[in-house]
Amino acid sequence: MMTQEENTSRPMEQVSEWKIRLPDLQMIGCLVTMAVFTNGWANKIFITTLAVIHGFITEYFLEIFTRDRNSNENPDTRSDTNTNRNSETSPDVHYDQVKTIDEIPGPLALPFIGTNWIFYRGVGYYEVDRNHEAYHDLSIRYGQIVRQESYWNYKIISVFNGKDIETIMKLNTKYPLRPPQDIISHYRLSRKDRYTNSGLVNEQGREWEKLRNSLTPGLMSSLTINGFFSSLNTVTDDFVELIKYRRNENDTVVSFEEIACRFGLESTCMLVLGRRMNFLKTDSTSELTKKLAKAVRTHFLATRDAAYGLPTWKYYANAAYKNLIQSEETIYDIISDLINQTIQENKDVAQDEAVEAVFQSILREKTLDHRDKKAAIVDFIAAGIHTIGNTLCFLLHKMGKHPEVQRQIHEEAQQLAPQRCEVPIKEMRNAKYIKAFIQEVYRLTPTAPDIARILDQSATLSNHELPAGTVVLLHTWLAGLNEENFVHARELIPERWLENSSYQPHSPHLVAPFGYGRRICPGKRFVDQALQLAIAKISRAFVVSAEDELVLKSEYIMAPQGPVRISFRDIPET
Repeated sequence: MMTQEENTSRPMEQVSEWKIRLPDLQMIGCLVTMAVFTNGWANKIFITTLAVIHGFITEYFLEIFTRDRNSNENPDTRSDTNTNRNSETSPDVHYDQVKTIDEIPGPLALPFIGTNWIFYRGVGYYEVDRNHEAYHDLSIRYGQIVRQESYWNYKIISVFNGKDIETIMKLNTKYPLRPPQDIISHYRLSRKDRYTNSGLVNEQGREWEKLRNSLTPGLMSSLTINGFFSSLNTVTDDFVELIKYRRNENDTVVSFEEIACRFGLESTCMLVLGRRMNFLKTDSTSELTKKLAKAVRTHFLATRDAAYGLPTWKYYANAAYKNLIQSEETIYDIISDLINQTIQENKDVAQDEAVEAVFQSILREKTLDHRDKKAAIVDFIAAGIHTIGNTLCFLLHKMGKHPEVQRQIHEEAQQLAPQRCEVPIKEMRNAKYIKAFIQEVYRLTPTAPDIARILDQSATLSNHELPAGTVVLLHTWLAGLNEENFVHARELIPERWLENSSYQPHSPHLVAPFGYGRRICPGKRFVDQALQLAIAKISRAFVVSAEDELVLKSEYIMAPQGPVRISFRDIPET
């Protein structure tokens, strides 16, 4: 598979024609092949039925193929990437120039299954665990706005143009809508003993606002995060010791992603539960952490597979649904036990009351059912494991590949506090280069490469009118790698985020790994601070190096393809 750099330099005309030509005969072959290679008789019957009814809708196929072909062969019909297409910011765009949503180019949409066939194994030409590369290729084929169709031909519009993305971000809406993760909602609504709703991530409208206002104030509070900072110093010190313990004779930690997830779990539990869980102890194998991290990863994979596979899980428990059930049960049971232990101990392990605010404020909330409280705490802790763990892998790999950047990080970290001393929150606020480095890595390798929204009002993007109710995927990661939005877009340049940088102007709103607006991840402030302190203390203790290239894969969120090998050579204390 070609790298992103190779894809970027490849002109549209050189894209393989077999991927673009979809004649009628090939279509029938695709459907028959799908029926042969798809697992399960229900799936085979479903797809075979599509092949049979194909003869009745040939004209439909030919019309779409003609539109698909013209959008690729005629440069005049493709979006001009150098032109601002937003009608709100482009007064020269006339009404008769605006096209409909059906005129947006994209892959061929089959009846019922839409364009999802492009990810089907043995038939499509994209892999679900490389869908970040797939969207990059789609943007090359079709331009800055691409039409896809989900099951039952529900339209999903992928947006790659930076100005279009910012237009959607600026829309004023009381209840921001995002497409729910249907398979999770389906499961949780079947477990009334544990859930009264589908959760903060999946709920919409007034119910979402109620949960947000009741569950997140403590987690988003600067008072809470600042009060937690002293304890976070201790957690980070233990993580540095764990790195030393896990090194081999070559000073290399193999499978660094495993201990990075342990750091994510320990630090998140410290914030949410207000107590240390000892997941970073060097004398602990931490089987519980491995089990929990594996369950969270399985949960992500099941959600991804359900989104790109046939929706048969709605009618019977297919493999994706079985994996989701197993992972949901494991995550809930493990974290629920930790919550119950904390309640029963009824004592202050953490010294700062602000640290306990997240856990205690949720428990004291009188407007929520006890099931909502426990479910929220479970979700908060589970979310922190891989979000922090994966990002830490990205950060240290970049640091190990760029010695000059690492040198500047080390020099700034040395000024924060004397060796072996706690880094004060006041000094950490002044660590501008470390913050700039993290922001730059967010741009280059975010854990969330896109943001999904449902429009509650019509919008004009790239000269196409999108009606209210349209699902849009804002590909912030790919937009952040576009030279139109960032100078030297594929290079690691932390200086671009410093004041008076010569690399400005750029589009800072396109860097949004935690989302944006009212539906931004409530743990963003905490994750930022945990990563800043981790980078500062690791750079003070080690010279980091990474010889291997980092390969990305999609597990619903972006993850490193392990094992991640990073070397940590001791820096003598002065």
